[in-house]
Amino acid sequence: MDPQLQALISLLDEPDQTSFSRIRDRIFAYGAQAVPMLESAWEQTFDATLQKRIEDIIHSIQFNQLYLELTNWAHFRSGNLLEGYLLFTRYQYPNMDTDEIRTQIQTIKRDTWLELNSNLTALEKVRVLNHIFFDINHFQLPSRQTTEPRYLFLNNLMDTRTGYAISVGILYTIIARSLDLPVQSILLPGERYVMAWTEEDDSNADRAIFYINPENRGHIFTRNEIASLLRRLKIPHSDEYYIPVSPKVIIGKLFELLSYLFSATGESERIPEIDHLRSALI
Repeated sequence: MDPQLQALISLLDEPDQTSFSRIRDRIFAYGAQAVPMLESAWEQTFDATLQKRIEDIIHSIQFNQLYLELTNWAHFRSGNLLEGYLLFTRYQYPNMDTDEIRTQIQTIKRDTWLELNSNLTALEKVRVLNHIFFDINHFQLPSRQTTEPRYLFLNNLMDTRTGYAISVGILYTIIARSLDLPVQSILLPGERYVMAWTEEDDSNADRAIFYINPENRGHIFTRNEIASLLRRLKIPHSDEYYIPVSPKVIIGKLFELLSYLFSATGESERIPEIDHLRSALI
């Protein structure tokens, strides 16, 4: 308990806007340290105006902290796709239990590892992954077409076992990579996320042997089917559709999709915040 911080919070009902702005800025300077006391103050008041002021300050603190952590991830730890996905999810769920999510992922990893061995071919390893992921853990896409943002977020995916293809595919990739399997992210036109099983030889790490479709329970397909998709969509051939992309590109795509979904659900006022977070990835 910081007496000065507590005193500042007690002044948040200040009616003069100029004085309130100074108080708010001083509380904001405390950063994440102020959040528990602000949450406690929110619970102890029934004043709707005061509650809204407290909510706005908490959101500003958490948003600023998230931007800083995203910037740090993008510049120093962007190879860690799970960490990036957790940071993305924290925008909507700042108080989610990340340890519980990591524990659930570790359980799926362990169950998959128990079924793998070095004598299996690449296709057999994918069958094991698909069995644990889709048959045992029942990960799936929504049963109907929807624009609900919740299907993008990792905590919702772990709780409901339901998510958009990109969400399911990212989690599949995270688990495969944690088992040292050469699975990487591919982005296709039409916001399609698929996985590439690449050469295990580091010198050819970007060369895909085959592809895995999360929309169809891990169905395996070839480069020819990507070429056929491009022809069907009348999109000129480009090598970029066959080459794995970095976790930073994937997290950027998640923010891009989130902007679209908020716009589709009438929450366009949130788009500037999302654009600001995307800028942390540059």
